[in-house]
Amino acid sequence: MKRVAIIGGGFAGVVVARDLSRRLPPPWEVVIYNQENHFVFKPLLAEVIGISLNPLHVVWPIRQMAPRARHRIVSVAGLDFHASQVIYRDPEGEYVRETYDHLVLATGSVAPLGLVPGMAAHAFPLRSLGDAIVLRNQLIHQLEQADLEQAPARQAELCSFAVVGAGFTGIEIAGAVVDLVHALPRTYRNVDPSHVRVTVIDSGDRILRELPDSLSAYAQRTLERHGIQFRLGVRVQEVTAHGVVLRGGERIPASLVVSAVGNVVPRLIERSGLPLVRGRIRTEPDMRVTGRANVWALGDCAAVPNGAEGETSPMLGQFAVRQARLLVKNLVADIEGRPTQPFRYRSLGTFAAIGGRSAVGNPFGILISGFLAWLLWHAIYWWEMPSLARKVEIAFDWLWTLLFPRDLVSLSVEPSALEGDHVLLEPPELTAPPEPQLQAP
Repeated sequence: MKRVAIIGGGFAGVVVARDLSRRLPPPWEVVIYNQENHFVFKPLLAEVIGISLNPLHVVWPIRQMAPRARHRIVSVAGLDFHASQVIYRDPEGEYVRETYDHLVLATGSVAPLGLVPGMAAHAFPLRSLGDAIVLRNQLIHQLEQADLEQAPARQAELCSFAVVGAGFTGIEIAGAVVDLVHALPRTYRNVDPSHVRVTVIDSGDRILRELPDSLSAYAQRTLERHGIQFRLGVRVQEVTAHGVVLRGGERIPASLVVSAVGNVVPRLIERSGLPLVRGRIRTEPDMRVTGRANVWALGDCAAVPNGAEGETSPMLGQFAVRQARLLVKNLVADIEGRPTQPFRYRSLGTFAAIGGRSAVGNPFGILISGFLAWLLWHAIYWWEMPSLARKVEIAFDWLWTLLFPRDLVSLSVEPSALEGDHVLLEPPELTAPPEPQLQAP
C-alpha cells in the first residue's frame, strides 16, 4: 500500500481526507490522524456559549465526513522525516510507527496561554467543543451564585468578566455574553443587570482590526451601548484568580477571564525542525514545505503564500478550505508526474456577530452592519454546514432562540456517585432555648 498521512481534523485536514480518498485509486490509501473523532465548526463556538446552539450541532464525526479514509484517533507524538514515518501512542501506551509516502500537516493552531503569567491557570480558552461547554457552564454557574448572593458588592464581583483579545473570537464571545445578559431579568430575578460588567482588553488601538475602520467603530459603539467596556492600547501583565493586571499595575476585577488572543503552532510542529516563518511552517506557493519533497502544509499552521494578494494567507477557515481543494489537485498531479499549481485566492469577506441580533461584515467588499449583517452571517454559516441533517438541526436551534427563552442549562459531565460515596451528616441537635428567669418584684 502507498499512503498519504494527514495530521489534523480541522477545516483543511478533513477536506483533504474526504476529497483525496475519492480521487486516489488503489494501492493508495489516505489515513487521517486526529486527537478527537470529530470536526469542530469553530466559528459557531461562541453561539454555544451564548446558548443559541446545541453543542452537539457544531461538531460532526470525521468518519462520516471522510468515509473512505482510514482514521487514527490518537495523539501524534513525533515525526521522522528521514524514515517518512508518523509516530503515535496506541491505547496501551506503546509507540507505533507508520510509514507514509506523502505527509500533509493540517494541525491548525493552539492558544498561547503561556505567554502571560497566570493565563494558563486562570483563563479560559475557546478552541474546542470542550472549551465552549466548560466556559458556558462557568458563566451559568456564576450567574446562579450571583442570584443567591444578597450583598451587592459580592454579586457585582461574581458578574464581572474580562475578555483578553479584541479579534473575531473575543468580540463574538463578548456578544454572546450580551445575549445572556438580556435573559437575566426573567430568569435570574435577584441579579441586578447593572452589576454585570464585561471588559474587553487588547493591545491594539481598535477592535476587529481585520475589518475596515468604519465597521470596527460601529461594532465598538454597539457593544458599548450594551454595557461592554473596552481597554485598548494596553498590555496584560498577569492574570490572577481575581482578574487581570495591566502593565503599570492597574487591576481590572473579573471573576472569569477568557483568553482570545494569539495563535501558535502546536508543540509537534514547533519541535519538528521544519522551517518556520513568524511561527508558521514555511511553504512554497504550491503548499509543499520548503526543503521537503513529500511534506505539505496548509491551514493555520502554514505560511502559505497567496499569489492573488501578494502576501501570506490569513488564518481563516475560507482560506483553509480553498487551500485543501487545491492541495488535493497538487498531490494527485505530483503522484502522476504533472506540474503543481500555486495557491491564489481572494477573500470573500468576513463577518463578526456582536450580540443583540447584530453583526458586521464586508462580503465582496460591501460594508454592512446591523440586523442585515446578522442574517447574512447566519445564512453563510448555515450554508457551510456539511450535511442536510445539521442544516435542519441548526435552523431549528436558531428559530427556537428567536421564539423562546434560552435554555440556561449547565451541562454537567460528572459521573453519578456510587452508593457509599455519599457522606450523610447528622443534623445538629436542636435544643430549646432556656426559659427566662422571672425575678420577684
